[in-house]
Amino acid sequence: MRVVAHRPRRRLAMFGVLVVIAVSGSVGGFYLGKAKAGLDTTYLNALIELDRANNDEISSLKSQLVDAELARQVDGQAAVRLSQDIRKLRDEAAGSEEEVTFYKSLMAPSSIERGLQIAEFELSSTDISGQFFYHILLTQTEQRRDWIQGDVKLEIRGHSATPDSPKNEEQVLSLTEFADIEPYPLKFRFRYFQDLSGLLTLPGGFIPEKVEITALRRGSRSDSLRRTFEWVVRDDA
Repeated sequence: MRVVAHRPRRRLAMFGVLVVIAVSGSVGGFYLGKAKAGLDTTYLNALIELDRANNDEISSLKSQLVDAELARQVDGQAAVRLSQDIRKLRDEAAGSEEEVTFYKSLMAPSSIERGLQIAEFELSSTDISGQFFYHILLTQTEQRRDWIQGDVKLEIRGHSATPDSPKNEEQVLSLTEFADIEPYPLKFRFRYFQDLSGLLTLPGGFIPEKVEITALRRGSRSDSLRRTFEWVVRDDA
């Protein structure tokens, strides 16, 4: 038989130590968990702020992209308008150049062919299908200009597109077949220049190709002049 000493105070002390250790462990675990939770919350908040900043950056970039696309479209439209303005100015310059040449020919004809001239022929469309406005400009280029007079004939060359017409057969029609004109031939009398103009209407199925104008000068110095123009219609719209 073994004899053990009875020490109640020692056991009580050991029990107290165990209790203290248990309580300390619990308290430490609590504060450690709380600290870890605080760390997770901070990290989450940082991620939220980063996501918000990224979204703001994306919105800014989208806005810049929209502005850039709008600027590109505006630049494209401006380029188109500039091209149209340049083309218009070129046309106006060409027209002015022709006008200057014309008036030079009237005032200083020594450098060009003298006599009666068929200077211009123009066609422009109207609101009525098949109807056209024609304009003929006659000039006289002489060192000494006297009054001249005479007649003008206008003929249109083309072919008919109707089924009963001979294929590729040229037709020559007088202005009287396109317009109600009296008297005919057209009369002119001028010293420097004269315009002859009017309306003509093409018959159905007729396809015009060329316009032939003949000017006959009457008087002590009779002569005739013939000039052929392509059928080109100017659109004034």
